[in-house]
Amino acid sequence: MEKGAGFGELSLLFNDKRSASIQAMNECESYVLDGTIFKTVIIKSSLDKRSLKSAMLDKIKLFDQLDKNQKLKLSEGLSTIYFKKGDFIMREGDIGDNFYIIETGEVECLKLQTSGGKNSFINVRTLKTGDHFGELALINNQKRSLCIQTRSENGCKLLTLDRDSFERILGSIEMHLKKDYDKKF
Repeated sequence: MEKGAGFGELSLLFNDKRSASIQAMNECESYVLDGTIFKTVIIKSSLDKRSLKSAMLDKIKLFDQLDKNQKLKLSEGLSTIYFKKGDFIMREGDIGDNFYIIETGEVECLKLQTSGGKNSFINVRTLKTGDHFGELALINNQKRSLCIQTRSENGCKLLTLDRDSFERILGSIEMHLKKDYDKKF
């Protein structure tokens, strides 16, 4: 095992018997963490992440109509992904397959412009922590209308929901969302 590697955590989490024996090949130091404390730390961490996601969802007008249980389902369906500065998260014309919420960082919404055979981008707007993007392509079943590129020096941490989860979780309000977006755009 490498320095800092752990073992035994799965048996602690699932109240199961250990599936292997561990024997030191050299003299080493190891630290022991009581199973109850380990479970408490894992549960607290999980609850903290859920609270953070729920707080972000509460600030998004798109989800105002969701009840507490729907928001809980939505927060459990979110995955975390990371992008470095300058990475393109999506490109104009891509098939829309994910919805995104910015957990940390900033992105630029760019419109591709071709002039004289050369491509350039126009910055339409900048989105920051707590903002979201990608829902229009999912709601209207369209291709992406903008490029989204990571702007912040330290990259971006995004919460994402794939198309199937978006439709499954938000299916009950999807028609209302479509009507709202048709009015705005």
